Amino acid sequence: MTKRSSGKKRQPPVRRHRYETASPVVLGWRPVAEAAAPTVSVGWVLLVLGVAALVGAGAWFSFSPRFYVLGAQVTGVERLSAGAVYEASGLDRLHILWANAAAAEARIAEQLPSVERVDVTCGLPAVCLIAVTERAPLLTWVVGEQVFWVDAAGGFTPAAEPLAEGWAVYGPLPTAEDGLVEPDVLAALEELGEADLARQPVTYRPGRGLVIIDEQGWRVILGQGTGMDRRLQVYALVRTYLLEQGIRPRFVDVRFPEAPYYSETNEW
Repeated sequence: MTKRSSGKKRQPPVRRHRYETASPVVLGWRPVAEAAAPTVSVGWVLLVLGVAALVGAGAWFSFSPRFYVLGAQVTGVERLSAGAVYEASGLDRLHILWANAAAAEARIAEQLPSVERVDVTCGLPAVCLIAVTERAPLLTWVVGEQVFWVDAAGGFTPAAEPLAEGWAVYGPLPTAEDGLVEPDVLAALEELGEADLARQPVTYRPGRGLVIIDEQGWRVILGQGTGMDRRLQVYALVRTYLLEQGIRPRFVDVRFPEAPYYSETNEW
């Protein structure tokens, strides 16, 4: 007799598969740990911030208008203008680091001979002070309707009226290449001021120099340059002779004391 199977079927056994992988083996190799994140020192941060602050401050100091000279306080001016002194200083629009007081003083003294003394001081942020002492005027020079005061250095400035004292000279203003009154003319006027001669108008004539009018009415050509005292001595002798002889010349020329001459007919 055959055995009847029960209603359940036997399941086939499940096969389990085993997989293996092969990998090369490297002798001496160890797994490398993951690199740690770099750390920033606080000191380095402060250093970078400090450098940046210095660069910013330097740029502000270099380019800020606050540190550029845009004007100056000028004291002591009487006949000169404060603007002329400031312009001569050469300080305008200079950075305060380049504002050289000694150089400014030299420029003012060179360009404005009427300044006898000058002191320049500059400081932060861009403050400059200029103190000047002007030369005292020596004489008055009249050119047409214009009046000038002339000092001993040959500098001259416009004036509203003649000086109460000193010589008054009429005629073209003789200037040298440096723009000052010719030294020979100034020397003659200074010596003329020391002579025992009554103050009177003096005429300047190019080519002949200083000319005065004798109380007898004729012109006396004195010339220019030093030696005025000698010329006046010679003129005194010539004048005595003319008066004794009853001669009334149109002029007497003593520019060359060793050879004075006069004329009764010629204008000059």
